[in-house]
Parts: sequence; structure tokens; C-alpha cells
Amino acid sequence: MIDPRAAASALLAGRERILALVRELLFSSDADVDLVGPRHSGRSTVVDAVASSAVDARRTVLRVNGVRSLRESPLAALHAAGFGVVPSGERRTASPLQQAIDALTAVLGSGPAALLLDDADLLDDASTGAIDAVRRATRTPVLRTRARMDDGSSAAYVIELEPLEYGELRSVVVERLGAPVDPGAMSRVYSLCGGNVGLALALTELAVLEGRLALRSGAWCATGELWSRSLRGALEGQLSGLAAAERAALERIAVTGAGDVASTRGLVDPVALDGLAAAGVLRIVPHRGRRLIALDPPVLGAHLRDRAQVDAPRTDAAFVQFVHAAADSLREESAAAWRERPEPATALGLARALMADTGLAPGCGAELDAVLTASAELPGDPLDVAELAVLRARRSVALGAAPGAAVDALRAEIAGLGPFERLADAAAVMLAVEIGAEPAVQEERLRDDPDLPPPVRSRLIEAARAVALRRGRFEDAVRLLDTLAAVPGASASSREAAAHAYALLGAGRHADAVAWAERGAAAARERLDAGAVREHSVALGLCHLLADRPTDAAGALTTASALGTPAVPGAAIQVALNVLTAVIAVRRGDTSLAERIRDELAAGLPASSGEGAPSAVRVGVQWVEAQLAAGRGRPDEAAELLRELSSTLSLHGELPTAALALLTSLEHAIDDAGLEEARALLERQQSELHDAHLAFVRARAEPGGVDLPALAERLASTGRAGPAAALQCPTGEATDSGGFFSTPIALTDREREITRLVAAGLSNPEIASRLVLSVRTVESHVSRVMRKTSAANRGELVALAVRLAP
Repeated sequence: MIDPRAAASALLAGRERILALVRELLFSSDADVDLVGPRHSGRSTVVDAVASSAVDARRTVLRVNGVRSLRESPLAALHAAGFGVVPSGERRTASPLQQAIDALTAVLGSGPAALLLDDADLLDDASTGAIDAVRRATRTPVLRTRARMDDGSSAAYVIELEPLEYGELRSVVVERLGAPVDPGAMSRVYSLCGGNVGLALALTELAVLEGRLALRSGAWCATGELWSRSLRGALEGQLSGLAAAERAALERIAVTGAGDVASTRGLVDPVALDGLAAAGVLRIVPHRGRRLIALDPPVLGAHLRDRAQVDAPRTDAAFVQFVHAAADSLREESAAAWRERPEPATALGLARALMADTGLAPGCGAELDAVLTASAELPGDPLDVAELAVLRARRSVALGAAPGAAVDALRAEIAGLGPFERLADAAAVMLAVEIGAEPAVQEERLRDDPDLPPPVRSRLIEAARAVALRRGRFEDAVRLLDTLAAVPGASASSREAAAHAYALLGAGRHADAVAWAERGAAAARERLDAGAVREHSVALGLCHLLADRPTDAAGALTTASALGTPAVPGAAIQVALNVLTAVIAVRRGDTSLAERIRDELAAGLPASSGEGAPSAVRVGVQWVEAQLAAGRGRPDEAAELLRELSSTLSLHGELPTAALALLTSLEHAIDDAGLEEARALLERQQSELHDAHLAFVRARAEPGGVDLPALAERLASTGRAGPAAALQCPTGEATDSGGFFSTPIALTDREREITRLVAAGLSNPEIASRLVLSVRTVESHVSRVMRKTSAANRGELVALAVRLAP
């Protein structure tokens, strides 16, 4: 049972200064105050506290609440508060308005008093007029709460309720739930609700009731997405005061994913946009010459898209359209700047715009080469000159040069630039990592040196993080982000920002990794950053797939798949996107899609593999081959392919991927030599994700003496829901542990028969009638098939039915 006083105290977290100010203005200065904030921002809680203070100060308190449904009824608000109502049997001697005024005067004119008008913008006009007349006559101070500013207000002071900071909101939620909240889960709450305290409490309490927040080891942890359709009522309340044109404009923004004001041209009336900003449901934030749009609270976007029942492809199509439009605009602006001022700085801007993360636009290759050539001898800022040289090296790799040769040419080009020569060391790593090759540079050359210029330090730290991730030193990679943040003026690139999700995942912090990737993808989407969307979406897709959530993984990858390909062919991030898509396809029984992905990857393989490390493309092809073998019911063949791949990757220093391949193969073909190989491989890493996985493999082979519940909890914390669940199965029972290794979708004859009837459009009662079964039995079969196929709904099951047919 929650103590109401303790709950009220918690709700005031972060509002103490505002409460003290309101009390001072009302009770000491007898001033009128407007308190402005969106619905659920804690306005009423402040009014409650002020009312208690007024009583303690021996002031008469008169509180009137505005009610939307009563707004059109004259004097309804005052009547609801008990003023101006003629008792039954008494004769009416004055107008209703005069009676209300007389009743108010009798209360407020007898001594010190305070008027508290909650939701003042919802009061009917007659009540507002009566209150205003009495307030002026008795000189009673008034506190009004409003959802938006009122230019006609007579208040001497207007106080805005700003969103709570993260720590303040966390205090409120922890107090309400009665236990700590996992940082990853709390981060997701904050990302959905911003600092809106009432909405955060509604979301977390619903999540507890619906099982999406669970108490584990004394802390509330997220077990799934926190957004719920049950929040519709609370969110519709946020929108209840909008005009029809404003509501329509907000829906268009949410559905299309418009990230800035420029993207809304032709879609949204500028007047409606201003109205949304005034209503507090949308913020326009200046950023690098753009006016970015952010919904407030952010969860409004999910709500409006859900209300509009917009399917992902339409939303993605609009977003991709905006991305390409923004890229075209940037190319035009950069080209104009280069023509006007041909110098390294403008050449760098144009080259970056041409090497867009959506791939080179038609005809842009020749323009890029011309700019890179024309700017080669231009004098300018050493950093710009060096960065241009790095882009020339990247372009060289894109045209087929080996990273080592490209870096040698880079070193020769920037010789004589002093400390900026060190950018070649960073480039040697990043160019190799971009295509999945082994970096040819000693780690000692990547050590941070405070005497270097900040941009050089940033690049070297990013390169050191990339090497740490490649070696499986995830804890080091996490720490290096803090090192990077301490460099003056430093900011991580989109690739490095997304790489932090992999570091968290490898360190066993699955919930934090998901939260980081979700925030990064959402922020990238708002600023129309195709590269960052791709990087964060792939990281999020991997997190979901390892957690045995293929539907969520597919959703995370959908937009990234539609963005085109990076400017460097065979880029590791694009290969990873393709491999994850193929894995999901096989898990759903769509082997034809996986085969197409494999063939497209294979078409990009070099004619000769050479003696160096395998490219990302070659690794991707072999992994998809293993996945297809598993999907066709040949797990031994799949395990052998992954075992071979692990040995090759381990030899060339790609240790985390080698560990994942080896452990996945051992799940289905375990032997002592493989276990020893895995142990030796993980000794060289810092990976709770893989350490827990190895413990799982050992437990499946020799369950005796293993604390299975503790191991299951350990696996769950690393996001491995499939293995955690598998530990609860009887020994020898076949399970699909999820992740990268897929077993065939095995349906019984009855399940296949019912699936075909679902695909034919029959309802459950119709299927029951045709097969002479009970409706409950049919529902059970359909539910089981959806679980086996990971179909999120009946529509997805229909789409899969053809591929599941024998």
C-alpha cells in the first residue's frame, strides 16, 4: 500500500524550488501566478501542496477544477465546486451568476484566502467571469494552472514547469515502484516520456501490471518493449486541447517521421506547427543550421503511428525520401560553397556530401574524384588537408585498393603535417575495420597523448576502441568512450557511437545496449542521418536476435535496409545487415530470401582470397551458408561451417565473432576439443556475453553440479533468453535456443493443416467447424504455430503460410 503523503512527496521531486516560489508569491506578495505545463507534468500535485500550505497558514482555500466536458455549460465549474447552487425548496431570488458571485464573496471576503484554479483553461466562461469579479473585489491572490500560455492572462507571474531531469524522474519512479529500476529500463522510460512525471508513472505502472517490467534480484528490469496501447487514454489527454488542424499536422509529422521543419514543407501548415509548439507537444530545436522537430513527450510518435495503423514500409518510404532529399540539398549547398571558395575546407564538405551514407548518387563518382584531385595541392588548415587525404584513401579502398596500400599513400601525402600525421594511424585501423580486414598497425601507436590536437586524439581513441572491440576487450571499449568524452570538443562519429552498443552487449549489459541503440537510432532518425540509422539499427537488430526476438530484430532492420548502401562496397556494416536479415529469414522459413542474400554477397567476393584476413563479405557468405544448412535440417553441416569460420576469424584477430561462431556450433555438435578451444579463445577476451554462453554449453553437456537457476539468470541478464529458457527443458528435449543458429520450423500435420486454412482466410470458428474441433483447440494450435514461426500476428502467419507448406 502506497502512503499518499510519501507518494505526493515523491511526485514533487525536482519541483521543490517552484513550490517554494509559488508559496512566496501567493502568501507573502499576494500576487497572481500562472503555472504552465503539459498534462501529467505535475501541475495538480503542486496545487495540492499549495492547498496544504494555505491551510497551515490559516488561509481559506477555494479550489475550482476545470473540466473539458463541462466547458460549454455556464457556471458548471463553480456548481461542481458547490458554489451558486440553490438548495432544494429555496426560492431563487437572483440570477445564477449573481448567486455564484455572492457565494464566492461570502467565502473569500471573510479573511485571508487563496484561489486555486486547476486546469484554468478548461473553465467555462461564466465561472471564469464570476471568479475574476470576486478576485478583484476581494483582492484574493490566485494560482492558475494551464496547459499552455495565455496572452490574455492577468497574472503578474508566469512559471513554466520544465521537464524533470533524468535523476529527478528516476527518484519519482523508484519511490512509486518501491524498488530500484535497472538503468537500462529507466533510460527507456526517460527516452519515451522525457521528463513528464505523470506519464512516466503511468507507463511504469502499466508495464508492471502487464509484465513488461519484472522484479529481478531486487530491481525492476524491462522484459520487453515498454510502450503499450493501454497508454492511449493518457496520451490522448495530452492532445485533447489541440485544434483539428493541429492534430492533423501532428499526425502527419509522426507518420512521416519528419525530422526538421524543412521536411514538413507541403505537409504541414506553418501556423499549425506554431500552435503545436505553443501547446507544448512539439519542440523546434535549432541545430547546425537546421530547425529540428522533436515530439514532447517522444512516445506521442509511437501513439499516433499506432492510431493511424501505419505499416512500416509506408513510414520507411517517407523517411527514406526525406533522407535522400536532405542528402541532395547538402550536395547542392556544398557544391556551391566549393565553387565560390575552392579551398580544403569546402572540398572536404563536398567530398563528404558526395560519399553519402546512402551510396554514391548517379554521376557523383566522377564529381567526387574531380574534387579530391583538384584539392590535393591546395593550402589550408592542416586538419582539413589531412582529413581530405583520409577521404582519398577511403575512396581508393572503395575502388578496390587494399587498405594497406591506401594507407601507405596516405602517409606519404600527409608527411610534414606534424601531429596531424598521426591521423594515418587511426585511418589504418578504421579503413580496415570498415571492410572487415585486419588492421595493420601496432596498438602502441593508438595510445592517447594529451599533447596531440583534440581532433587527432579523438580519431586515435576511436581507432583504439575499434581494435578493442575486434579483440573482444569489451570492458576496455566501454572505458574508452569515457576517455573520448573527456577530450575537449570531441564527439564520437556515428560508427563509434553505435559501437558502444556492441561494447555494452559484449560486456553482458544487454538492456543497456538495447537502450543505447534505441536512443541512437531515434536521434539519428530525427536528424536524417542515414549512416547513424544504419549503424544503430544493426546493433539493435543484433541485440534483439540474440534475445530470441526475431520480429523485433526485423523491425529494427527494416529502415536500415531501405537506405541504400554505403559508399565503400563490401562495408562490414552492410554485410552485417544482410547477414542478420538472412538469419531472420531462415528462422521464418524463408530460405529463398536467405539464398538471394547469399548470392548477392557472393557476387561481391574478390576473384582471389589472397593470404590476408577474410573480408567481411566472405565471412558473411559462409555464415549465411551455415544458417541455410541449419534451416534445411542439416545441423551437423552448419556446425562444421561455423567451426571452420571460427578458426579462420580467430587466426586473424576477429575474436568476438570467432567466439560466437564456435559457441553456436558447440550448442549442436559438442566435443571436448571444441570446449577447450572455446575456453582458450575466451581467455583472451573480456566478454560476459560469451562467458555465460560457454557456461550454458557446458551445462547442456554435463548438467550435474551446475546451479541451473543461477546460470539461467546470468544468461537472461546478457540477453540470451533462448538459452535461459532451454535450461528449464528436460535433458535431451529439442529446443531452438534462438540467436544465430536456426533449426527447421517443425510443424505437425495438424498445425500445417490449420495454417493452410488460416492462409485461406478462415476464422478460428470456421476452422473448428470444418475440422470438427473445438474453437479452443484451434486457438491453441494457431498460438503454437505463431510461437514456432515467430509470427507477430495473424497477418504475418498468412504471409509465411506458403513457405511453410510441404
